[in-house]
Amino acid sequence: MANTHKNFLLMAHSLALKNFGKTFPNPSVGCIIVKNNKIISQGVTAKAGRPHAEEIALKKSGKKSKDSTMYVTLEPCHHKSYNGSCTNQIIRSGIKNIFIALIDPDPRTNKKSIKKFNENNINVNLGLTGNKTYALNKFFFESLKNKRPYTKVKMAISKDEKIAWQDYKSKWISNNQSREYSHILRYNSQAILTSSKTVILDNPKFTVRKNNKIIKYLPVIIIDTSLKIPLKSNILKYISKRRIIIFTAKKDKKFKVLKRLGCELINIKKNNKSELNLDLIFRKIYDLGIKDIQVEAGGIFLTNLLKEKLVNELHIFKSPKKIGSNGIPLIVNNSIKKFNFKTTDKKKFGNNEYTKYLIN
Repeated sequence: MANTHKNFLLMAHSLALKNFGKTFPNPSVGCIIVKNNKIISQGVTAKAGRPHAEEIALKKSGKKSKDSTMYVTLEPCHHKSYNGSCTNQIIRSGIKNIFIALIDPDPRTNKKSIKKFNENNINVNLGLTGNKTYALNKFFFESLKNKRPYTKVKMAISKDEKIAWQDYKSKWISNNQSREYSHILRYNSQAILTSSKTVILDNPKFTVRKNNKIIKYLPVIIIDTSLKIPLKSNILKYISKRRIIIFTAKKDKKFKVLKRLGCELINIKKNNKSELNLDLIFRKIYDLGIKDIQVEAGGIFLTNLLKEKLVNELHIFKSPKKIGSNGIPLIVNNSIKKFNFKTTDKKKFGNNEYTKYLIN
């Protein structure tokens, strides 16, 4: 019987996986309702986080939910949703048993739902397959704990760990297969963080593409201390389709122009090194409702993020090309080997090697 319960939870996890990347800032949750050992309904967190998986499943099952068993990958919410909290909806439905993979760390819910289920004579089983919920929605758990966005850095490097030639004219280091996978990484992110230097040198669009077609416009966050980004940048061409947030220490005519264009500008004072405080910026990003970011910038920016311990994951695409000692390094004054990164995934994309590192 234990395997049966586990299998139903694994099905709920499969549902959650299908919608990952669409539910930000909420985690992607899967829910299955079973009666007489048959699935009568299922749901997954909808786009932008609402409605919740449990709400969708309950709406589908209707009165059939009475005396059934629910399998859900995260503790149902205790706070308000479309039709009241998921907890209250479950209680009203007459569900008799509930299997919850993992407790919700959000203080609005944390163990409160479980307590209420117990008070209403609903049998609660907790913790089965909880590791899968955490692995999929790591951004949710870690951002809530640290009060800053879960941060992934994506970089393409040469065999000798350089990101560009000295003149920055190296447009592509990685191959087409690697670039296709990098768009999957973008798709599964809530926003892109970059620097004004990257915008000026590369003039990127930062769209998500599939088969050379744009399928998603992610919010873009730019750290631009002196407001140097050109007004004709490719990023600004898509201002009507996505959110653009700029952190700057400047407040001049250009500040007003960018604001009129639709950018969100946030003033930050320089520190004693005449730089913007990255830790403060990351906390403000979190307060803006952005819990997951992918960084696409240069080696200096990466080095600064590592120094401030603001990186959670590093995604490296290594090409067999060599740039030489005059090239721009991945990490300033250091090699990646000197850091205690944990390798969690490796892939081959033609002659490119992809490695995913977890940084504690």
